Amino acid sequence: MTGFEEIAKPHRDILRGIFTADTYAAKLGQVVKKEGPLEYKSPKHFFQKTYMTEGLKGLLSGVEGRLKGRDRKNQDPIIQLKTPFGGGKTHTLIALYHKASEWNCHPVVIVGSEIDIRETFWSIIENQLTGQIKHFREQIAPGSTSITKLFTQNNKPVLILMDEVLQYLMRASGVSVNNSTLADQTLAFMLSLTEAVASCQNVVFLVTLQESEILPLANRFPLFTKLLMRMRRMVTPVNDDEISSILRKRLFSEVNEKEAKKIVQEFTNYAKKEAILPSGIQASEYQAQFEKSYPFQPEVIDILYERWGSFPDFQRTRGVLRLLSHVVHSACGKNLPYITLSDFDLTITDIREELLEHIDKQYRSVIASDLIGPNAGVKFVDKGLGDTYKNLELGTRTATAIFLYSFSGSMERGAVSDEIKRSATHIDIPAATIDTTVNQLSQYLFFLRVENDKSYFDTQPNLARIVKTWMENVEDDKVAARMSNQLQKSFKSITGAQLQTYISPNTSRDIPDTPELKLIVFSQRNDALSKKLLMEYGDIPRVYKNTLFFLTPFSGNSRQLELEIRKIIAYENIQNDSALNLSDSQKKEVTTALKSSHTVLNDAVRHDYRTLLIPTKEGVREEDLGIPAHGLSTRFDEIVFDLLRSREEILDTIGERIILMRYLKDNDTLSTSQLYHSSLRTPGEPRVSRNAWIAGILSGVTDGLFGIGEKENGMLIPHYFKNGQLEIALDNNEVIINPSLIRENITPDDILNEYLGDNEAFSTSAPFQYDPQSTNKPRPLLDAWISAIREGVKKGDFGIGNKAGDEITPRASMQEPLTITLHENEVIIQASLCPNTFVEPPPEPEPPEPEPPLDQTRKTIKIRFKLPQGKVSSVTNELNKLHSNFQNMQLELNASDGEISQDAYEELKENLRELEIEIEEVT
Repeated sequence: MTGFEEIAKPHRDILRGIFTADTYAAKLGQVVKKEGPLEYKSPKHFFQKTYMTEGLKGLLSGVEGRLKGRDRKNQDPIIQLKTPFGGGKTHTLIALYHKASEWNCHPVVIVGSEIDIRETFWSIIENQLTGQIKHFREQIAPGSTSITKLFTQNNKPVLILMDEVLQYLMRASGVSVNNSTLADQTLAFMLSLTEAVASCQNVVFLVTLQESEILPLANRFPLFTKLLMRMRRMVTPVNDDEISSILRKRLFSEVNEKEAKKIVQEFTNYAKKEAILPSGIQASEYQAQFEKSYPFQPEVIDILYERWGSFPDFQRTRGVLRLLSHVVHSACGKNLPYITLSDFDLTITDIREELLEHIDKQYRSVIASDLIGPNAGVKFVDKGLGDTYKNLELGTRTATAIFLYSFSGSMERGAVSDEIKRSATHIDIPAATIDTTVNQLSQYLFFLRVENDKSYFDTQPNLARIVKTWMENVEDDKVAARMSNQLQKSFKSITGAQLQTYISPNTSRDIPDTPELKLIVFSQRNDALSKKLLMEYGDIPRVYKNTLFFLTPFSGNSRQLELEIRKIIAYENIQNDSALNLSDSQKKEVTTALKSSHTVLNDAVRHDYRTLLIPTKEGVREEDLGIPAHGLSTRFDEIVFDLLRSREEILDTIGERIILMRYLKDNDTLSTSQLYHSSLRTPGEPRVSRNAWIAGILSGVTDGLFGIGEKENGMLIPHYFKNGQLEIALDNNEVIINPSLIRENITPDDILNEYLGDNEAFSTSAPFQYDPQSTNKPRPLLDAWISAIREGVKKGDFGIGNKAGDEITPRASMQEPLTITLHENEVIIQASLCPNTFVEPPPEPEPPEPEPPLDQTRKTIKIRFKLPQGKVSSVTNELNKLHSNFQNMQLELNASDGEISQDAYEELKENLRELEIEIEEVT
């Protein structure tokens, strides 16, 4: 975009910067004496830089008509020029004075603040009309007849301009004149003057009164009320909607309206797209306002006139002109397409001091600290927004706009987001960037407050900056201790957890070498220690290497957790510092922050601890847990376990065919314990849970893919095949068996023909002898083998007994044997070797356990007792014993004669809930 100074060309004095504090300080008395700035004392220059408002044009026309005796509207002889403070009063009087020469009339000027108390209004009028004081020397006011005579003797029309009456009356009230005062005489004169003026055809009397002067005059000088009734014609020279035009005329020699419209339309389209137009105003309305105020954004005029103009001592025209002259001069050459509140360069003394003149002088240090000092917070924000915006100084621009919005003579202060954006943004960046900027400013600036969606500067430091300062002074050892404590809380293991958690172990001995899955948490990534823990258990190699997983912070260390802990410690210190003069809202914010600290710290841990290291055959693989939702209560071990399961690092199920093809394909048997533990010993193998193995093996046995039995002391005994009524132990002797080694059915004849044959005896354990180096025949299922022996003995096909050396001792024949031990000395005997009558003595029955007498059992227990200090563990042991007898136990805790913080109480309840204990608070 083109720089504004090429479109709206500033006057030469502004471009050159040669204006002074007096440039816009128009004084009627100086103009009368041909003194002061050229633009006021020279009629030509004055009207070149004066915007003719509707009020001023109407006033000049009416006064001219009255003085020249023409038939025109508004030809009142007596006019009260009523203006707000700084509302163009003096400028209007100078315009009338310069026009007096053009109209060939005699001007009479009375400026009450400039005349000596020894002078009177009537003596001044006589002196200016006649060049001498002949008739009006006394301090007694003349009557209307004498005044009329003075006017009629003058050969020209007369224009009386009277200003700053109140200042003169205040001084004149201390001068006694007979039984009255000079002030009373002056007011009496003004009443007579109104009569005389009204009776003359070519005399106009114009007196200026500011709104702030009327009430003091009416209260102190009763005659003034009567005078007001005479001055019924009131004129206001400047309307609010003409302010922009006045400023443009006074500050700029010309404006290229066509080019200005292009600039304004481009910004309006941007503001509409970004939804930052003022509330309740259509885009066309805003564009029209901007075109009228260009090169100033409409907000510049509004804030200076409506907010700063509400200060009692702020000159709404003179002060604004002086301020804007400095702003325009400083903005030239910066390639600004238009001027916003953000372009008020507070490093320039004249701009800064013009503003500080009307507000608390403490803001001098506020500006230095936050806005312009060498270490001002805005400088950090300017740099911290990234390379894309580093040259835009968005921090400085945003803070400057907020500063201008922060003050008024009334209660109104501060700016909402859209107001800040319109001033601080650039049309080539998203307006939402300013929201980020405001957030950053609230962290770095001491005196920026954000309350009720409004941002403003205050002399009281903002809480965010107070917290930041306290955070910088928190001792590192305190932070480290709190971090360690928080990790213990966040990663606390519970009984039955899928992963047992270990925090910051020092040695490999701290991690048990067991089949349970383990999550090891490091506050900083340490690959060397991780490898040591994985491979060693103390001085010996670790067996269960594939049970370890490592969790470390995503960024390498616990940045978010450290930040939040520092912040919470800072809040605690602030709450305990009675010297801090916090507002009620700030105190509430501190309390709220501390109440939510438990959730905040848990979220910080979850934010930091996201990198999961999974051991593989090649080393480790990283997985990102991601940032969880705010306030998520799922335990860490469950989150990690679910991710490992989703990545198939942990298997909930394993198919029976996978067991057959992967593990039993080339083997006769395989230990179920070896199956379970082998997946936990080799890094990179899928970790199959105990329950998954049991379910897979059970399914395979039921479907007949393999059998299961025991293998011990050179024996292989199939127990189950195509039968699901079994329990899987996963112990060392339990094996799955290739179906080729299992014989489902066997009869007594099979025993006679295939095993006993011509032998005298055959060991009952012989079919189960196992030599992996030889070809093995199928083994009968244990139940089938025993059933066939029992049936054959009972029928008399063979007998059963024991063999010691060469001696065979029959034990049963022709009846069902009571026991079959499968001992190597237990043998099946040819029937011919068994006696005809042999009865195996039955074993002696075991005596039944005595039942307790009915009167010695209790169905319920209800007791209440006080818990002595130091006896907690003893009582817990007794409760554990009791819980083995009763399914339902309910305890009520009533603690008194002490105290606990609310945070500690909330932590107690949270810990109980993590143990899956339901809590009911008793009131």
